[in-house]
Amino acid sequence: MRSPPPPRRRALRRPALTVARAAVAALLLSRPLAAQTITGHVTDDRTQRPAVAYVVRLVQATDTGLAVLGQTTTDTSGTFSVVAPTAGRYLLTFGRTPPRVQRVGVEVEAGDSVLVREFPLPIQRESDFRPYFDVDVDSTGWLEPRAPAIPYPDARRQAGEPGSVFAMFVVDTVGRAEQHSVRLFAGTHADFPAVTGQWLAAQRFRIPRVAGVAVRRQVCLPVVFTPEAPRGPTRITPPAVPPSGLAVSARALCTRALQNNGIMTVSADPPPTP
Repeated sequence: MRSPPPPRRRALRRPALTVARAAVAALLLSRPLAAQTITGHVTDDRTQRPAVAYVVRLVQATDTGLAVLGQTTTDTSGTFSVVAPTAGRYLLTFGRTPPRVQRVGVEVEAGDSVLVREFPLPIQRESDFRPYFDVDVDSTGWLEPRAPAIPYPDARRQAGEPGSVFAMFVVDTVGRAEQHSVRLFAGTHADFPAVTGQWLAAQRFRIPRVAGVAVRRQVCLPVVFTPEAPRGPTRITPPAVPPSGLAVSARALCTRALQNNGIMTVSADPPPTP
């Protein structure tokens, strides 16, 4: 008697199904994440007219400062759109360079395809000539690489006396310190701010720019005068931010200068020859 043929095995479809799922997952991952697009309408809060040709930047705070993630320009109706990489908190900066930059915080939430906002802002007035800060300009550097050093006061050198100065000043659109803007704070001998002020009057700085346009920039320069040249990895004790006489924004500027190694060290002795 002939034995019955063995039953046919059904073809396994799991691999095909796995491949299909992988393809769908890849397709989904290739799509933009939700809540990426920020669309806004910028108007003058005084006239309610659209802010045309205004530069809009999407920035986010990092450990080293503000990182620009995207940039666009408002159209003839004052409308703009920028794309955020993920959901989170961001800053939008607005300005028709070189006028004043305005900052507005926005929060992008997951699940929304488009975040739409109205931005009535104090649009630049002709009388508004306030300088920019380090977080607004294209480059944080303001001192030329081969700039001469501040001289050490002769009397303080002979006495072996250290000192420190905080210099607040505005760099204009041709790279000079505006003399009427110079403010010198010192907790030590008056000779130190005296030589610092003379140095500022003669010094030429990098021209500050926003989107390539020359602007005015507020600078805070902490200066440490030390009788001996640092040898090796000696850490200079930074001066303290002046406890009074500074606005909140200026105090924040000086604090960032200290945190970002913006201290200028002036030594009474020349550094050792290698």
